[in-house]
Amino acid sequence: MSDTRLDGFLNGRLRITQPARGYRAGADAVMLAAACPAMAGQAVLELGCGAGTAILCLGWRVPGLTLTGLERQADYADLARANAASNGIALTVLTGDLANPPPALRAAPFDHVLMNPPFFLGGTPAPDPGRAGARREDTPLSLWIDAGLRRLRPGGWLVAIQR
Repeated sequence: MSDTRLDGFLNGRLRITQPARGYRAGADAVMLAAACPAMAGQAVLELGCGAGTAILCLGWRVPGLTLTGLERQADYADLARANAASNGIALTVLTGDLANPPPALRAAPFDHVLMNPPFFLGGTPAPDPGRAGARREDTPLSLWIDAGLRRLRPGGWLVAIQR
């Protein structure tokens, strides 16, 4: 992805490179991270992590977490990896679909699962493929919830934002 911009989150303490056009993270990602009651030593997964904004906000707030992101769009997964490295936060990003998660994710239990599923019903997609994939619901919300619950340890937290 060549046309990007650098945005500040958490009063500029976290710097995130994201597309100059198309889907970009905003306040929802910060609120999602703030709603997660994770503590150092716990494992956190974000389904549909995009450029990594939400999970990196959480990683910045709570050092010592084991962070994993799953992202379907390879360009966004690459941005998430680069954003983690540039902010000094350890994050494993897997490229794949939550309907058929990569083998490395299937056996891993997590204390917390974050998600901000697309919130527009399927139909006419946005002209930008990144925005269309991030905001248009091709995967039913029930599948997002099921995928998140399957990754949780007993007693774990599923934290979601849905409009």
